Amino acid sequence: MKMREQAMKRRMETRKLALFLLLGLSLGVLTCFLAVSVFSGGGHGSREGILPGIDEHTLDNNATPAQLDGGADDNQGISSIADAISRLNEKSTSSKDTVTTAELVAEQKETQSKQIKEKKSLCDLSNWRTDVCEMTGDVRIHSNSSSILVLNSKATEESWQIKPYARKFDPSAMQHIKQVSVRSFSGGDGVVVPVCTVNQTLVPAVVFVIGGYTGNYYHDYTDVLIPLFITTRQFNGDVQFIISTRNFWWVDKYKAILKQLSRHEIVYLDGDEQVRCHRRVIVGLHSHKPMSIDPERTPGGYSMLDFTKLMRVTYGLERDRPMRRAEEKPRMLLIQRKGTRQFTNLEEVARTAEAAGFAVQVAEAESMTRVAEFARVVNSCDVMVGLHGAGLTNFVYLPTGAVVVQVIPFGNLETISRGCFKNSSEDAGLRYLDYSVGVEESSLLEQYPRQHPVFTDPKSIHRQGWKKMGQVYLDHQDVKIDVDRFKPLLLVALDNLRQYTIED
Repeated sequence: MKMREQAMKRRMETRKLALFLLLGLSLGVLTCFLAVSVFSGGGHGSREGILPGIDEHTLDNNATPAQLDGGADDNQGISSIADAISRLNEKSTSSKDTVTTAELVAEQKETQSKQIKEKKSLCDLSNWRTDVCEMTGDVRIHSNSSSILVLNSKATEESWQIKPYARKFDPSAMQHIKQVSVRSFSGGDGVVVPVCTVNQTLVPAVVFVIGGYTGNYYHDYTDVLIPLFITTRQFNGDVQFIISTRNFWWVDKYKAILKQLSRHEIVYLDGDEQVRCHRRVIVGLHSHKPMSIDPERTPGGYSMLDFTKLMRVTYGLERDRPMRRAEEKPRMLLIQRKGTRQFTNLEEVARTAEAAGFAVQVAEAESMTRVAEFARVVNSCDVMVGLHGAGLTNFVYLPTGAVVVQVIPFGNLETISRGCFKNSSEDAGLRYLDYSVGVEESSLLEQYPRQHPVFTDPKSIHRQGWKKMGQVYLDHQDVKIDVDRFKPLLLVALDNLRQYTIED
């Protein structure tokens, strides 16, 4: 009897143990199910529903709470998987409706978005080409002291010294650019806030410098005019330019373009005693790449093609596409240079182009030539040919579909030359071709023996720095084109025009 009672007791204890094990297993399964629910997003095995700030690499490498949170300094987000599950359980028990994973993810995204906006700095110094500060609120510009103050109780108090010229990677260009002081201010600290003397709260302002290499035709566009278009086209003319410069002639030269971008009077930063108040101010100009625009980075999706269209409007240019009738001779502009990098057999090149089927015009924009005048000459042509140099900048006036032919001087200059004009002209809807000058076509043969490193190892000259390279290959080299070698390229240009006419 006693033995039977002991056996029954052991069986009951075994059953209790099995029951506890089953209960523990059930709780474990439930916990796992809830964890999977948080991270699966109902995606049938996909990871599209993973919480913001968490990627596959993070999950596979023992992420810390800060990593799961999306940022080490953000304490208001979901700090761990356990926290996510806990919040999901709390919401499920306190509401009649079950909280879905999508709702949890949406809430997390909203929280993070709000935190990002609050933490976003007024100044973006990350672009290697330019620094730009963008301010909204109570912004006060004390022009004479080149200082800008933004009053915002929610802003972190910070200050910057900005050189608003879009070539910050170039110390030579930037050394004489005037600094502008930018400060965000939330009140206190005994800071004296200047009183507004000119209130223009309805008009945004853009502050920039005309200096550096401006005066060089290429740099006028790549360093100022194109960045100015990128930055201000979004305002459709309703923006005021506040400019620091001593080059007032430059403003006069390009006033037609400036008026297309702003219908307000230009304010000069230097010597202005006013305190100008605006609701939105941009200090500096956005810049994407040499002589061109990345439409994905502009507020309105504006492109280099839009810039060239604006140039046609600005100067009343008639042609927006090249020749239309097959019986017409396409017009070629052969750019003449009177300084360095001249065609020493320009007339022979012109005759060869005419024999290939072009009507040739030889021209060069001189320092006193008005922009509008030369823009009309360029726009009347279908092909533009020139040695690498600022004159090729005139492609901005060619009709869409025209051809640019860049003649690249000898000296391993292909990368430099194409970096200036290949992508930019193609972005403007033009056809690009280039011709690399050979040793026998270069005037350098008159200056150096044939076995000199200038010919045998151009890279060794490049390694001596830009100044040395420029002196040898850019400043003291003319070109005598081998017209027999050049003619096939002219025929390719002609064929490109015909194809465009057929496609159109």
